[in-house]
Amino acid sequence: MSTTIFDKHLIELVAPKQDSQDLEMDFSKFTDRYTLFLENDKVVCITDNPLGHLSFMAPEIIDFLELPVKADNLIVHLNTFHRKTDEPCDPSREQNEQDLDVLLRHALTLGVKYLLCVSGDGCRRFPRLRPEDLGCDPETIRTVTSVQLMEYIQKRYPGRFTCGVAFNQYEPAKDEMEKLERKLEAGASFVITQPVAVNGESDGRIATANENLERMLKFAGGHDLQAILAAWMSKKLSCLIPECVGYDIDFGDFDPWDNLKGLRRLYPGCKLYISMIFGPQTLRRAEETL
Repeated sequence: MSTTIFDKHLIELVAPKQDSQDLEMDFSKFTDRYTLFLENDKVVCITDNPLGHLSFMAPEIIDFLELPVKADNLIVHLNTFHRKTDEPCDPSREQNEQDLDVLLRHALTLGVKYLLCVSGDGCRRFPRLRPEDLGCDPETIRTVTSVQLMEYIQKRYPGRFTCGVAFNQYEPAKDEMEKLERKLEAGASFVITQPVAVNGESDGRIATANENLERMLKFAGGHDLQAILAAWMSKKLSCLIPECVGYDIDFGDFDPWDNLKGLRRLYPGCKLYISMIFGPQTLRRAEETL
């Protein structure tokens, strides 16, 4: 039986972009949503440079906006597109939190204990961690993934963070399950899927993805790994998913609210990672559905 780390649903909060045209408004929206989600006892999951857009890091924006940290209600995303220096963390002065250890040490000073480690989204402007940055042999490890990232965190900050990883059920099952086994060995304690669509009639690849999902759930249940299912509350799933999986999928006439009901019916024991909830009305509707 898989362990339970989170006994409440998770909800995504996108960090403001650094090139925002109205940073004051974006900070205000971030504050309002962060506060709303905490008040409704959700686990707030703050993104890390989503879709390759340079954004503020979770520790720096939480600190700057003087937001409260409830350790059991916060997950900080962390990807491999960061630089690595030996600069010590000093929260009393402005620092580049694209630096891996500055970010991690600042997170620790705030009381953060949960990280979602992913390979992540990058672009040519972003540095990517090199194997030697994390103490790996570049002859055997050519590209840093969430596996090497977790191994580094567990070695550099033993016992300080609990790490989770991603699972892409739209990828070939054999490859993705092998990746998950390596992630488990590296210290993963929970896993979050790509968005789940319960109705696969519009495209056979959805049905295949759900078969892969069932295989992962069975594996997680036998390895003390909490599995959390992603639910995207947008009708534009066919437009958004290709950015995550690399190919087009026909989701047909997708209704996120009907899909949310289906997830509750088919997977009553699983917590959900809910994206694209932007205010009290949609949050209230989601809670009524859940």
